[in-house]
Amino acid sequence: MMRSQTIHQRGQPTQSRGGFTLVELLVVIGIIALLISVLLPALNKARAASKTTVCLSNLRQMGQGWNIYLSENKGRLPHYVWSSAQGAGRTGTDLQEFLWHSYWFGILGDKRVNISSILCPEAQEPVPYNTKGGGNGGFGLAKNAWSGEFQSSLPVGIALVKNTPLNMTMDASKGGYRVGSYEFNRNVTAGNPKSSAPSPTASSAANFGWTITAVKPSTEVPVFFDSTWVDGNSFPNGTLQSPPQMPKDLSGAESATVASGSDHYRFLIARHGRAINVCFADGSARTVQLEDTFNLQWTPFWVRYTLPNLPRK
Repeated sequence: MMRSQTIHQRGQPTQSRGGFTLVELLVVIGIIALLISVLLPALNKARAASKTTVCLSNLRQMGQGWNIYLSENKGRLPHYVWSSAQGAGRTGTDLQEFLWHSYWFGILGDKRVNISSILCPEAQEPVPYNTKGGGNGGFGLAKNAWSGEFQSSLPVGIALVKNTPLNMTMDASKGGYRVGSYEFNRNVTAGNPKSSAPSPTASSAANFGWTITAVKPSTEVPVFFDSTWVDGNSFPNGTLQSPPQMPKDLSGAESATVASGSDHYRFLIARHGRAINVCFADGSARTVQLEDTFNLQWTPFWVRYTLPNLPRK
């Protein structure tokens, strides 16, 4: 009898265990949360590094286009072309075509640089409103591209016809406006098409000369770089003991409203951490910490030093 009972008990199906207990579920959730908190900073850092790499690739492409232009023009630097003031009497569609192709954006586009990709991945979305608050605005921010949409004096190199859509092609007949994340150093031009040969003088805005051979050292002269605006040339130098006024923060917001002659506000932005990417006159590109931006050769007479008074954020 005992044996029969034992066999019967052994033959009974084992009861299955139902789900997690509340304590077990909380433990699993806690482990997942801990893993996320550990991995998220690393993932964000990897994502930022990837965007920096793409940005540097963009700038190297721009450097290649720059060198192709120089090669085809026997080393002659491009003139600075922006508006009808440099149009040599051109009007109408002729002026629009001239501006669209002769501004630095157009020069690169004509050298097969994909201008639709001249956007830093950290600042792809154009600024959604006129940061200047009126007039010829459209300045970008550290994490927003500049935009030609808000230009009021037309046509210019980044906008042709009012109330027409974005145009990131080389077809000027479409009108429209351009957007971008990078700036061109106007000191690396041959000046106004109507002017005589550049005569460099020790000022905050000084052209290097007529040809690329005058741009020295070419590995240290910025040509294209992360910025909140399309171009600039008036970079106040100062000294280590008496540097120029610095922005209150690194958001880029002040660059739209600061007084003229303070073009350095445009590149002192937290776009790649506390750094920007720069393409140099020799076509190379690298990441430069904001403190070291004044160690670059912005003009022929630049006094180099490490910035001592940058804001922390």
